[in-house]
Amino acid sequence: MSAISIKKGLIQLAGVLYKPTTAVAKNPALIIVHPGGGVKEQTAGLYAKKLSEQGFVTVAYDASHQGESGGEPHFLEDPSARVSDVYSVIDYLEKQELVDPEKIAIVGICAGGGYSVAAAKSDHRLKAIATISMVNIGDSARLGWDADEDPKTKVGAFDMAARQTSAENKGAEAVAAPYVPLQLDNNTPFDMKEASNYYLTPRAQHPRAANKMLLRSFPLVLNFDAFQFAELYLTQPALLIAGEKAGSLWHTENLDKKIGGATKKVIVPKAAHMDFYDGADYVGLAVKNIVEFMSEKL
Repeated sequence: MSAISIKKGLIQLAGVLYKPTTAVAKNPALIIVHPGGGVKEQTAGLYAKKLSEQGFVTVAYDASHQGESGGEPHFLEDPSARVSDVYSVIDYLEKQELVDPEKIAIVGICAGGGYSVAAAKSDHRLKAIATISMVNIGDSARLGWDADEDPKTKVGAFDMAARQTSAENKGAEAVAAPYVPLQLDNNTPFDMKEASNYYLTPRAQHPRAANKMLLRSFPLVLNFDAFQFAELYLTQPALLIAGEKAGSLWHTENLDKKIGGATKKVIVPKAAHMDFYDGADYVGLAVKNIVEFMSEKL
């Protein structure tokens, strides 16, 4: 494992490169995309390490505006930047002597899965894709975690963000909202309770994953659709992994239907959304499927 810096225009993305334990002259490479609000030291790093042990060069990195990466303002969730981050990581990997540039693929977790879809359909240097507990962050923002909200009710978020952005331009302090709920009650979805436990307790808490999304992120997220044109341009082999009990399962099912059936879809009985972040059995199952899939497709 080694810390790396990935050039993206005028900024640098902070990453970690894992080399396979049994490296050869040219190795397949996997880009691991972290969830919204996450950092490379959490579940993305866990997958990067485990997949490197199975013969892949892997990179986990902090998104623009997040973690140790550059980009101002910090704590901005900008889907277009998240997608273009991937292009810069591909650029980096193509220049590494240890990497076979014809065997680069992507693995995305939660919102990172949606961003991976958006990146893969627009950059065919990515030869395959795998998603884990995938979320299309735009759909989730518009429809709610359980897809039971009216997107028309979100118009007020655009107005609120406009007022706040104008105030910040005049010197006001930046205002942020949490990714995962700070207060839990009987109406909190199970997955969100688990997310709160993951991000806000010693289970996976990290000082650079501050559970903050600037309000000016709201219009960017609400106006984004990770799956737009996927039926036309996502032609690479796709592996979709999700839990049967995950409130987010509908994202995986939506993409599967949109592209006319994924190359392989794995719906794991009894598993919930967060089980694939750090649950040993579930992570092991996901890694096994990814290794088999990528070994065949790359």
